[in-house]
Amino acid sequence: MKRIALSTAVGLVFAAPAMASDVDAGIAAAIKTYDETWDRKDLAGLEAVLAPEYVYFSSKGGVLSRQQWLDRLSNATYRLDSTERGEMDAHVSGTAAVVGTRWKGHGTSKGKPFRDDQRCSMALTKASGEWKVLSEHCTQIVP
Repeated sequence: MKRIALSTAVGLVFAAPAMASDVDAGIAAAIKTYDETWDRKDLAGLEAVLAPEYVYFSSKGGVLSRQQWLDRLSNATYRLDSTERGEMDAHVSGTAAVVGTRWKGHGTSKGKPFRDDQRCSMALTKASGEWKVLSEHCTQIVP
């Protein structure tokens, strides 16, 4: 298993020296696309980066299917005001990658404000030469 540390945040340009190979750049690019399409509420873009088998595990024990996750994004009562992803650490084995990240964001959901600071693990799979997000699980960081 290959372990690679990646430093990034949404909107940050990925510098070549931080990447050990094209595979690593592909993982970072897939996560960047995932975040940017989510932030823009771009359903088509998000569908393109999610694996067909995608599943989301919430910080409160919920499990959302790919379609439920897309439905959440398209819900008019959900809005992000700002997001940031950093502290990325990738573990790669063949066509699978597990990436630890820290995600911070705030906005409103169903009229209620939220402010998240979460440790997330993302599973990615490589199919037809492209990395796709297979799963994500985030847990709130408690001060």
